[in-house]
Amino acid sequence: MLKSYLTIAFRNLFRNKVYSAINIIGLAIGMAACFFIFLYVRFELSYDRFNKNANRLYRIPMEFSTSTTGPNACTHPAVGPAMKADFPEVVDFARLARPEIFLRTAAMWYIDEKGNRKIFNEGNFYIADASFLTMFSFPFKEGNPATALKAPQTIVISESTAKKYFGNASAMNKVLTINGLPLNVTGIFKDVPQNSHIKFDMLVSFATMGEKWGYSEWGWPEFYNYVLLAPGADPKKIEARFPAMANKYLAQKMREWHFTAKFFMQPVTDIHLRSNYKMEPEPNGSERTVYFLSVLGILTLLIAWINYINLSTAKSMERAREVGLRKVSGATRLQVIWQFIFESFLVNCIALLISVGLIIVFAPLFDHLTGKKVSTGFINSGLLHTWKFWLIGVGLFVAGALQVGIYPAFILSAFKPALVLKGKFLRSNKGILLRRGLVGSQFALSILLIAGSMIVYRQLSFMRNQQLGYNKDQIFVVKAPAVYDSTFYNKTLSFKAELMKDPAIRRMAPSTEIPGKRVVASNGVKRINQDRSKEITSFLIEMDWDFVPTYQMQLVAGTNIPNRDPVNMFHTRNTLALVNEEMVRRLGYNSNEAILNQHVLLTSWGGDINCEVLGVIKNYHQRSLRQPYEPTLYYCNSESNWGYFSINMKTRNAHKTLDYIKGQYDKFFPGNAFESFFLDDYFNQQYLGDERFGNIFTLFTILAIFIACLGLIGLSTFAIKLRTKEIGIRKVLGATVQGIVYLFFSDFIKLVCIAAVIAIPVVYMAASKWLNNFAFHIQLGWFVFVIAPLILFAIAFITVSIQSVRAALANPVKSLRTE
Repeated sequence: MLKSYLTIAFRNLFRNKVYSAINIIGLAIGMAACFFIFLYVRFELSYDRFNKNANRLYRIPMEFSTSTTGPNACTHPAVGPAMKADFPEVVDFARLARPEIFLRTAAMWYIDEKGNRKIFNEGNFYIADASFLTMFSFPFKEGNPATALKAPQTIVISESTAKKYFGNASAMNKVLTINGLPLNVTGIFKDVPQNSHIKFDMLVSFATMGEKWGYSEWGWPEFYNYVLLAPGADPKKIEARFPAMANKYLAQKMREWHFTAKFFMQPVTDIHLRSNYKMEPEPNGSERTVYFLSVLGILTLLIAWINYINLSTAKSMERAREVGLRKVSGATRLQVIWQFIFESFLVNCIALLISVGLIIVFAPLFDHLTGKKVSTGFINSGLLHTWKFWLIGVGLFVAGALQVGIYPAFILSAFKPALVLKGKFLRSNKGILLRRGLVGSQFALSILLIAGSMIVYRQLSFMRNQQLGYNKDQIFVVKAPAVYDSTFYNKTLSFKAELMKDPAIRRMAPSTEIPGKRVVASNGVKRINQDRSKEITSFLIEMDWDFVPTYQMQLVAGTNIPNRDPVNMFHTRNTLALVNEEMVRRLGYNSNEAILNQHVLLTSWGGDINCEVLGVIKNYHQRSLRQPYEPTLYYCNSESNWGYFSINMKTRNAHKTLDYIKGQYDKFFPGNAFESFFLDDYFNQQYLGDERFGNIFTLFTILAIFIACLGLIGLSTFAIKLRTKEIGIRKVLGATVQGIVYLFFSDFIKLVCIAAVIAIPVVYMAASKWLNNFAFHIQLGWFVFVIAPLILFAIAFITVSIQSVRAALANPVKSLRTE
């Protein structure tokens, strides 16, 4: 029996080569596309799950009642120790601190036995408690993770960092120096996996900062606090005791400063997709993006399945006589059903083999497209060696093959032998409504995908081309030196004066921050005559008087800070300042002019500072358009911790100008690594994740529409074949080519219109949710909902017309002879 099924199945595949190819290619592409999206979605969902304690690890974010920008991923350094002391459920804690809160620029160097020095500016590292390496599971190549960071002045480094400084020699117990501080290498770990919410190349021991530093520090909320709970501990019960903890340790400060502090328990496994707090260590993903891509993968495969069902039921008329003969010969309906289900499995098996080949060939390209090693991560995950993966995979394959094969099987097996053999069935319209419904579903899905791609493209284009409020083109940024002395301020002025001698350099401005980077410094700001309850949190940027003109920012009110040597504001407690429009709004002034010459109070770690506001800078986008405008205070200081030198330059003969800048930098700041970049490239890196999402969405939309077009080709070819004689008669009676094309396309026009009515509301709701991820986004104009159906209409028209024009141009004599 099986041999008979196999013989008949192959005979039908080869007899109907076009339809077989359409089904197999469509299913193969659909399976491959669905699997690729599965890889990506699985990778996004796998973040931090490689940690053996993943289900017991929590981060402690917090939110101040005075904050207008939501919770903060960082908290006070004393939070972890306090939780370990007060909550029995907390087994251990670990804190991480970004180096930038202590160091303007971190330069690290190694001097070998021959006196040769390798020096690099390093930014991708943290200061960490020793317990961080035991709570998390970052595999070590050398050293003991339990003791590697216990001693002061110790450091653990990644494989890549070890190779960068020491080549193939062992890095253990070598000395790396960071800004003059020697650190002993006590461990080498494997490079941090891509699916970690926090990435680093090095960790410096927390003990380096002092034996008990931070255990009672409740005034510096710049630290990431993690806790490990005991097995079975309920995080909700711990979270319920947080208000009491805040009152215990922060009551006096909360009364004095008129704020409340709220702490949270956040599972580490939720951080990547469900967290968008301030001061996140890495750009996080989006749960909505994963959801949209999951739906996209399912829709792509669904369109391929619809093709199979459509073509199988359409071909039922041709196979009706075969079914009638088999039944007359004694075959039961069940045997006929099994025959067609077997054919479905055969087609799906061939498509599966082809899709495996496509996956192997295009996996590296897909990794490049996503910017993540999703396929490599899948292979290294060990899933291919687990019986559960194969059981689920086989189960899904069988379910899919049955799903697309069982309906055609039942339709075909239900034919009445007497009617079929008399030829009456060929004149029936059975199955037409189903096929129209399925084609309409394909059209609706295609409209949804086309409109989605257009919206994603427009939003990405909007972010790329939006006026940022400053000029980021032709801005060359040099990282400020890490090694400096008390003459740094004067050297910077001399360096600036020397650069300005080059006619290709328009302006140069030192500053602590640059656009495109998260501002590190923030503190409370309020009107001078208001109490602490009115205080808002403001970002702080130290600069000089050339900062505004260098970036060509717009002053909407007042004047720039004057060009003169500033005083040390931490000594005088007074300074001149600029604010942005958002600061004016948050402080409650009715207009930009109203704040001019007014005094605001900056609450600093060195004491309160009286700031006289000279001007208002028009709001600009400090970071990507995902972020809203933030209140910002700008000021000059004679002992500034400048981190960057921004140089507005002409791009003609750029190489010569860049060489001149480097030469002057090496002259004034010897012994420092020269690190530089163009601001537009640096700023646009923020959009890499969004652009990759757009590329993925567009690619799979094209694949889905291609599969739908394959189905249209098959259906139109079959419809023309059935009506060959009718076409010949119409031509003999004077029908034109245009009339015959319209004859076949008229039904599709109606289906496109119905599909548009169904798809457009879905597009609007889905697009609105996705756009809500951005503080600044496009408006959903009417033309998106019109152009998407028109594009589909054009695609369908071209696809159907190719087949119908060929039939219309055929010799009617041959058509009338067709049996």
